[in-house]
Amino acid sequence: MNRRFNDEVNSFGLFALATGILLVSSLYAVRSSGRVAASVRSQQAADEAVLARVPMRVLANAPYIDARINDHGPFTFGLDTGSMNSPLARELAETMGFDSRPTVRTGQPTVFTVGSSTTLSTVKASFTSFANLWALPGTRIYGDIGQNALKDFVVEFDYAGGIFTVYDPKRFEYHGGGTVLPATWFMNYDPQIDGEITVPGLPPIKTKFTLDTGAGGTVISAPLVSAHDLARHVVATMPAPRSAPLADGVNGIVFDTVTARIDAIRIGPYDLKRPLVALSRDTQGTFAMAEVGVNLGGNVLRRFKVIVDYPHQRVILEPNARLHDPFPADASGLVLTATGDDFKTFIVHGVVPKSPADEAGFREEDVITAIDGEPATTYALWQIQDLFKDASRARRVTITRAGATLTKTIKLRPLA
Repeated sequence: MNRRFNDEVNSFGLFALATGILLVSSLYAVRSSGRVAASVRSQQAADEAVLARVPMRVLANAPYIDARINDHGPFTFGLDTGSMNSPLARELAETMGFDSRPTVRTGQPTVFTVGSSTTLSTVKASFTSFANLWALPGTRIYGDIGQNALKDFVVEFDYAGGIFTVYDPKRFEYHGGGTVLPATWFMNYDPQIDGEITVPGLPPIKTKFTLDTGAGGTVISAPLVSAHDLARHVVATMPAPRSAPLADGVNGIVFDTVTARIDAIRIGPYDLKRPLVALSRDTQGTFAMAEVGVNLGGNVLRRFKVIVDYPHQRVILEPNARLHDPFPADASGLVLTATGDDFKTFIVHGVVPKSPADEAGFREEDVITAIDGEPATTYALWQIQDLFKDASRARRVTITRAGATLTKTIKLRPLA
């Protein structure tokens, strides 16, 4: 083969290669542009369906937005798929423009406005005490926006992005990478999806998961605990203090639970390892109902973008970057509460025996004034609780006790 022939062959090869690359590039460009166009169309369709999109704050795993009520406000409300109604804080009723007389204001037609002008479904005003719930988020909550206000819409909780979106169900289309799950409605209001839990020594337990955005944690109902003797099988439990339990719900409700770790929660294709849950021991109320199964709260839900499509009875879970984050638990043994008008006076309500806090010499009624040199007033109660979940740290805590100022070092370690 002479040099000229080789050059011709090489030239032809280069030409063919270049032509092939051009064709492939063109084909890729067409396909890529097709995908981009489809993505743009999907985004346009989603945007066209948007009725309101507003900032959402996640405090202690629960979502909150600012909304107007009957053209008053804006005020801070919780978003609660676990509530049939949209109860309002009776302590703040007059601030929201309601009559001071309970018999007059109760049942009044009431409208929440989200964003500039989107009104949710009209509800009848109902009132209950929220005061016991203000300490944890460190702010006054004016009420909850529940199912009766949300039921005519598709609603999206973007925990990672901090956005709450209300969609027109007639125009909403989902084209994301999440999982669409059929839903049923517990007591005709609370979305439920199928899944299973696993605990040591037992086969997987199939159950219903009841979505409760208003709950910070996840609770296994008492009948499910009893049916599978979970109190005996789940040995990784959090020790409790000797002090009386704090209120967990509206009207000062106290739930009887044991905090524990189970092996896994499985929902659709998602497998969450060693989640922290509460095993209910309630004999009455919601968690004493077998139909609840597992009440799925914010410590699980915040790992997703959660879309509840009420009219079409489906739930969409789209995982975010926190999907496989560990589930932290208190590593101190301190049970704290917050008082004062600004909820910035942090008082030791209880101390778990033989815990790091007990070993460091903390006592009930100690007032925490600083953590690692940072004034405690920098934080809300839930943020202080989070500081005490880092089991790899030692924290230097300044307290006042009987007029004296003391500094104690608490060496955190896992308690469950």
